[in-house]
Amino acid sequence: MEIIRKESYQTTTWKGGITRQIFISPANGDLSTRHFDLRVSSAIIDSTESAFSDFTGFTRYILPLEGDITLYKDSVQIPLSHNALYQFEGDETIHSVNTQGAVDFNIIVRHGIAVEPGIFQDTHFPTPRPRLVFALEDCMIDDLYLAKHDTALITEPFHLKGKAIVVAYS
Repeated sequence: MEIIRKESYQTTTWKGGITRQIFISPANGDLSTRHFDLRVSSAIIDSTESAFSDFTGFTRYILPLEGDITLYKDSVQIPLSHNALYQFEGDETIHSVNTQGAVDFNIIVRHGIAVEPGIFQDTHFPTPRPRLVFALEDCMIDDLYLAKHDTALITEPFHLKGKAIVVAYS
């Protein structure tokens, strides 16, 4: 198991705020050149409106962690829930309106790469499989403490006590 503390996330700025890269695969992947299979990040959105970048060939997932985020796709308003990841294709034209300082959680995955993201609480994961666990609150992974917004990379069976986003990937 590898623990990645939120203080050690790679941070970059973009026109709408700050992005913290939580995980990228392969490890030498690069967002700007689209040379990656899976990227997990969290953004602090300073602007109240933003346009999503084109990620043709990728599927995206988003979840608001703090504040409110509403997506607009083809003039359809989509208020995002704090309890469910919203999935959309990377080539869709989407913009958002959100509260200033909203924080989101994002997954971008290349077509053909299998991921199974979900929000879980107090759950046992009995099968060995690569998983990323992002703590939505202070959690325990077996006997290991994971602070809110820290991440664990796990390949073995484990028990989660608390609430987290778990992303199974291969």
